[in-house]
Amino acid sequence: MSEKILAIRIGRVGDTVMMTPALTALLQYYPDAEITLLLSPVGKLLLKDYHPNIKDIWTWDRSGIFKPIADKNRILQDLKKVQFDKIICFDTSPRIAALFDGVDTDFQQYKGSRELKHCAKAYLDFLAEACNKPAVEAYNHLPVEQDARREVDEELAKHNISTDDTVLMIHPTFSGYSRFGIRKRKAKLRKLWSPENYGELIKKVTEIHTGSGSAVKVFMVLLPDELSFGEKILRHSDNRALLLKSESTFERYKAMIQRADVILTPDSGPMHMASALGTKIVAFFSMKDPGDCGPYMDPDKFIILRSENTEQPERGINAIDVDTVFDACCELLSNNEPHHDLDIT
Repeated sequence: MSEKILAIRIGRVGDTVMMTPALTALLQYYPDAEITLLLSPVGKLLLKDYHPNIKDIWTWDRSGIFKPIADKNRILQDLKKVQFDKIICFDTSPRIAALFDGVDTDFQQYKGSRELKHCAKAYLDFLAEACNKPAVEAYNHLPVEQDARREVDEELAKHNISTDDTVLMIHPTFSGYSRFGIRKRKAKLRKLWSPENYGELIKKVTEIHTGSGSAVKVFMVLLPDELSFGEKILRHSDNRALLLKSESTFERYKAMIQRADVILTPDSGPMHMASALGTKIVAFFSMKDPGDCGPYMDPDKFIILRSENTEQPERGINAIDVDTVFDACCELLSNNEPHHDLDIT
């Protein structure tokens, strides 16, 4: 009889993506196991159809008042029905660990790293020790449905972006962008580059021509409460970018990110998604170490721009000037095959 394993990571998009290298390793360690995942609702949307050996995905919505209690009770009932051989918890939360008090199963919980180590790497090392297996080398990974990719190509073609075009995608916001409070003000400092800067950058980028003579294209895909910020960017760019509304499916959004040659974004969930989809990244970082939570992918495929490397780091990412960002975008766009010749004159 095949083993039954429960793997747990209840977090946002970035948290879930940074668990995927360990999930890859787990699938390699136990190729015949039936795996159940316990994730946040957004994590379930992100990892559905991740691998055939993932037989079920449970969710715990920890937001609100009543839903967390209802979900917790449902999980406790499910635990009575399923006898797992191993439970691997990538969450450090004692509250989550308490769910498994009294469960007669090999329970292993990640306790954090004592040294600066990328979160994904720390998960891999923890898993290897918990399973008494050699560590696996793996990067972030997300599958993309081919139908979704085809539909995205067709959608972009309606906006004059062909499959042969070189494309820069911009994700200018961050999780919780529209919420109020002190945390929002600090997050804006760390993650919100000004619409004026984005607009100026877009004007410079769309003046670039590839070896085939076509101009570089720029697009954004934003949630409804982010659209007003995207519209400000458009005005400052003289409407040289395409702004699309995000839909309630990760398949379209994953395909959009994968279609882009480069994505420009602050430290965000889309940054982690791009790293898992193989899209090159220019990422803003401020007051946070990318060695802990930057893109976990081939180092040649991303450039980190830090406010700490400027003369005014207290300004957050707005201390990073447009020319610096433009140069970073050009570097990654020019290295992209087949459009490796860019005319920036």
